Amino acid sequence: MAQHMPFVPKDWKPLAALMVFAALLPRMLPNDYFLVLFNIMALNALVVLGLNFLIGCAGQISLGHAAFYGLGAYTSAIVTTTLGWPLWAGLTAGLAVAALVGLVLAVPTLRLEGHYLVMATLGFNIIVSICLNQMEELTGGPSGFPGIPSLHVGPLAIDTDRAFYGFIWAVFFGVFALFLNLEDSRVGRALRAIHEKELTARTLGVPTHAYKVGVFVLSAVLAAFAGFCYAHYVTFISPKTFDIFYSVQVVTMVVVGGMGNLWGGLVGTALLTSLPELLHHFEDLHVLIYGLVLMGSLVFFPHGLAPAVAAAAKTAFRRGTPPDTGGKAPRPGNYISHPARQAGRPRPPRADSTPSAPLDALTVQHLCVRFGGLQALQDVSFRVRPGQIVALIGPNGAGKTTLLNAISGLVPPHQGRILAGDRDITGLPAHRVARWGIGRSFQTVQMFSHLSVLDNLLLGFHRCGRAGFLTALCHTPAERREERALREGARMALQGTPLEEKAHVPAAALSLYEQKVLEILRALALEPKLLLLDEPVGGLNPNESARLMDWIGAHRKAGMAMVLVEHDMNVVMEYADHVVVLQHGQVIAQGSPRKIQKDPKVIAAYLGTGRRKGSEETWREEAPGSGRDNHQEDSETS
Repeated sequence: MAQHMPFVPKDWKPLAALMVFAALLPRMLPNDYFLVLFNIMALNALVVLGLNFLIGCAGQISLGHAAFYGLGAYTSAIVTTTLGWPLWAGLTAGLAVAALVGLVLAVPTLRLEGHYLVMATLGFNIIVSICLNQMEELTGGPSGFPGIPSLHVGPLAIDTDRAFYGFIWAVFFGVFALFLNLEDSRVGRALRAIHEKELTARTLGVPTHAYKVGVFVLSAVLAAFAGFCYAHYVTFISPKTFDIFYSVQVVTMVVVGGMGNLWGGLVGTALLTSLPELLHHFEDLHVLIYGLVLMGSLVFFPHGLAPAVAAAAKTAFRRGTPPDTGGKAPRPGNYISHPARQAGRPRPPRADSTPSAPLDALTVQHLCVRFGGLQALQDVSFRVRPGQIVALIGPNGAGKTTLLNAISGLVPPHQGRILAGDRDITGLPAHRVARWGIGRSFQTVQMFSHLSVLDNLLLGFHRCGRAGFLTALCHTPAERREERALREGARMALQGTPLEEKAHVPAAALSLYEQKVLEILRALALEPKLLLLDEPVGGLNPNESARLMDWIGAHRKAGMAMVLVEHDMNVVMEYADHVVVLQHGQVIAQGSPRKIQKDPKVIAAYLGTGRRKGSEETWREEAPGSGRDNHQEDSETS
């Protein structure tokens, strides 16, 4: 079957239909002028394809792709015309220059947050434009670069509009198929996760910086390839073609068609490539018209034209179709209650009554974290044994979430050590910490809301895969086998949970309880030796809290250790084996739940020194969260 062949995407039928239409189109055109228009459209579509993946999937905006387009064109023109080398040498040189420059540009800027890439690429485009105009001996300057040889593939000359039409559209459809493969792969899923919640993606083992650099370089190389084709098609190039306005044009094509929608990029390219021809009487107003089209698209079609048309068609189809009642309804009952409780047996014993393991699951030694002049954590030390649940408690702003962030690699400590077993993970980036077997949940549930339940869970299995950009693009047999195995594992993980019948439902449509189940399932997919839980029952009712904690607690039977941040003292007293109390970033007490319950320092921290003689029950009732409210820590600890 076609979808099981290398290079052929799963969604191959619409692409095949479009290829048939493109093959028949020249017969329907009145003259060759329209062939030129469609040839330029294909060149633009190649640039937009890579840029759309960069913006829509990886969430990185570039205003410098006109420069990469120009680098491919001018490098090949100089190599083939000035130096007299063959076309393949010009192509290789153009792609190599674009890849190298893209790498040098992306590596430092993509480490920074915010819109640094936009500013860097904008400046880069301006610099390239100035160089193309000023270096007249090499580039021809404003007068242009003439005499570029036409394309040929072996003995086949591509020196007419009709021949170039067949060549460039065949190339485009081939590249488009590769990008469809990339979109529907482990790499594409990770890039969409980076776009939506980069920090969360890191904690799932995704090397976010490497992926962002990879997709930027890939899009730069594709723009350079389009520039190579353009130069050898028109045989004359000038700097004006590659100025900042072209960068704005291709970004507008992405936005109008639909960011992150590869078909939408093609729609936006077709519309905005044709627009200048429709408005050739208003040449001085092109920039204004492009701006109005962009603003109108953002206001009326915020997700782009293609998604809007698809949604309208889907709605129209549903109106004429009876509702589907053949699906299996979710089973009622206690989906994730503890298996021992289902059998009427008591829960497994606390870790205190089991023999000590030779190595601690986690050891924190004299940890210090500062944010400028604020000392968030100071000399924090504790340890967690395999199968043990250690609770971190303390008033709001005590530094509990900061401690979890330091352990999981999101915040670099200034002093101290963090050991996972016998491995020193101090200061490691979050994706490497996750690969050492540390999973976590967050204070506010971190869902990739635009992805399905199954895709969210598959991100937890990301570290189990090996497919990279090249194998994902080519849709190799090994990549297909790996993807099938990951999906089978994710489906098995959903069995027996409230999400079993909701694998293809968007995560945003789930209830809070279901989202918490999914977030913890996703963390468990890492097969962690240590699980960090930040207020897992916050916002849940007592019944939901009990069911969730019973399920979580069951995993220590297999030796999984847990660090639990929780304001609900009933949960702490019932499930924790050991309690560490933080106040103002320092450990003020630690020990068993009963010992902590009677500790004067802890009572003072929660109730104040004037009420230190209060009973244990008063402390449990009046401690923050004992009524199962969802308290949030101060922003500086997040």
